[in-house]
Amino acid sequence: MARPAPRVPDLVPFTVAERRLAAWLRFFAAIFAAGAIIFFVRPEGTVADLDRVGLLLGLTPLPPAGGPVAADFWLTLAVANMAAIAACAGLAAADVRRRRALVYPLVVSKLTSSGTGFLLFAGGAHAFPYLVVPLVDLPIALVLVAALRAARPVEP
Repeated sequence: MARPAPRVPDLVPFTVAERRLAAWLRFFAAIFAAGAIIFFVRPEGTVADLDRVGLLLGLTPLPPAGGPVAADFWLTLAVANMAAIAACAGLAAADVRRRRALVYPLVVSKLTSSGTGFLLFAGGAHAFPYLVVPLVDLPIALVLVAALRAARPVEP
């Protein structure tokens, strides 16, 4: 039985755009990992901090939960999402040429959260925590899309 040929590393160095994309991905991997930890460790504190800013802007605060609530179910999914996109960003940053497909789930996640945040904010509860999601996540999605476009693979 024949052995597979050893994998030959790329001889073409990464372009400036690819290195920039990798830098963004390393930065976002750290931010997403920190976000997962913060969301899990202090979900109510995070919302309370955002509510304080919202009150300064004249927006409605979200009502405090006062203990474990059904929303904690969604917290587990939010933490899992942040951990998954942190992993995607970190893996893609290691080789943006071969693993660029891992960036697309990040963009989908950030566009989805942005749309959901806008819908919840517009749906009646004009609370800053809902608005802050698209204010943060939409620029992340746009930065990643622009970086992906700039680092397009060169056709042979």
